Amino acid sequence: MKRILLAALTLLLLTGCSPNAREPDNLALVRVLGVDGASPVALTAVCGGANQQDPTRGSCRGESFMLARDRLPWTATEELALTSVSYLLVGRDADLTAVLFAVLEDQELGASATVWLAEDGAGDTLADCRDPAADLELLVRQGLKAPTVAQTLGALMTDGQVVLPAVAQAEGRLILKGEGLWNEQ
Repeated sequence: MKRILLAALTLLLLTGCSPNAREPDNLALVRVLGVDGASPVALTAVCGGANQQDPTRGSCRGESFMLARDRLPWTATEELALTSVSYLLVGRDADLTAVLFAVLEDQELGASATVWLAEDGAGDTLADCRDPAADLELLVRQGLKAPTVAQTLGALMTDGQVVLPAVAQAEGRLILKGEGLWNEQ
């Protein structure tokens, strides 16, 4: 009888401890994150895409990637979620190795985001794009292979260089401009 009472009490206590999952009212899912500069670092976040209408954008600056990242969200009305970043777009002036290490250390960002090169700078390239995540997804569906954060860092650490797909903005869309060789400096 004591065992049954103890088991029932334990179950009762455990049911009261389960967390209630709820969605934030104004959650903005970042799909594309642009990075420019080494110090200061400028981040450009583009939210929306597949399941969200009208992608929203924002940007912030900091002396390093992590300090700039800490300045997100950019508005008081939206909470940014970096757990959905699928594409990392980097400008030529970024410190790619430092960015990749910071992405891997971040609890929200992940190693599976693909890395793309913006020869004209990530912020400028993303500025007038209607839906950059959809444009990059289309390029992937067409067979373009972009390395992940982990693959890019591995190539930089072992070979000192990596080939990244290069994109540019044309008429409100991201288009492929070829490949860009990134050399570790």
